[in-house]
Amino acid sequence: METLDPELVALRVELEQLDYVVVQHGDHICVRLPLISSVRIRHTGGRFRFVPQFGPFRRSGGLLFTSGVSAAVVGATAFALGAAPLTLLVGFLGVVALAHDACRFVLTEGCLTRLQQLIASSGVLRSTQDTPASAGALGYRPALGERSPSTVLDQRSPDQIPGLR
Repeated sequence: METLDPELVALRVELEQLDYVVVQHGDHICVRLPLISSVRIRHTGGRFRFVPQFGPFRRSGGLLFTSGVSAAVVGATAFALGAAPLTLLVGFLGVVALAHDACRFVLTEGCLTRLQQLIASSGVLRSTQDTPASAGALGYRPALGERSPSTVLDQRSPDQIPGLR
């Protein structure tokens, strides 16, 4: 099995700490989701690449497959049986299959958004030069376990603050 990029290893550890199901497949990792969907994550050239999957197909291919099969089965049933109750049932099941794909779109898009937020806000992308000492210039962001520095704004007027006279 191929070794993973260090950034992918760090991302995998963070995702597993957050109870995501993460599986390594050669040079990439895969976040498994419900409804037989997943998101593949690759890291090449300093960039993360996300590929949403519906079963064995990419998301667009899965939608085209579901649409094509649904249309073919409903059309064949309507041609063979006419306006029979079985035709209505098959038509209903075709619509349910497309609604299933719509749910998988929502799942994969939500996962993509969450992954992008985790990568942007965690220490996964932080280089070795980006430490708290250089935080002002580089826009330091704490890792998930770290606390961010808090800022307290005093709402009192300057003449009410002790020591500021």
